[in-house]
Amino acid sequence: MKVKVLVLALFVGVFAFAQDDEGKSFFGIKAGYNLSSLRADDNVDNRNGFHIGVYGEHEITDHFSFQPEIVYSQLGFKDGASKTVKMDYIQVPLMFKGYIAKPLYVEVGPQFGVNINKKEETDLIFGTSTQTSAPNTFDFGVNGGIGLAINPGVTVGVRYYHGLTSAYEDTDAFNTLYQVFVGINL
Repeated sequence: MKVKVLVLALFVGVFAFAQDDEGKSFFGIKAGYNLSSLRADDNVDNRNGFHIGVYGEHEITDHFSFQPEIVYSQLGFKDGASKTVKMDYIQVPLMFKGYIAKPLYVEVGPQFGVNINKKEETDLIFGTSTQTSAPNTFDFGVNGGIGLAINPGVTVGVRYYHGLTSAYEDTDAFNTLYQVFVGINL
């Protein structure tokens, strides 16, 4: 229940924040490709996924803006040839964007995440076995990225997420994520 209230409050905040009368704020939708893994002692492979969400951007100066987001994102990893771990998150990036030379920008900021689903699928000789287990509920880390704000109202970019809290209790396994995305201002 707490997670639902948090997500609802952030959702309302993004849209309320984006309704600036001066025309320097706007909101939009974004979606893209994820390539995720775990930073751990063991060798693990990447998992392909996607993300989709909403954002609100507020221009603070001509060259600096703040962009909160609410995003559904698929993360996870492959452990060996037959095991795939799928973790779904609701993520809240709080991005600070600096426009180097419009339309080019760089962005950096913290990200908070809540795990909403996790499955472990193992390919067997005659089918697939599925198990559920519990990673840590909350995830925290930092983002960095670069992109282009193309007129009228289209953004394309790449971003890297570096988890700072362990994905599992009593381990040193942290989420990592590369994203390629397109955003459309509404």
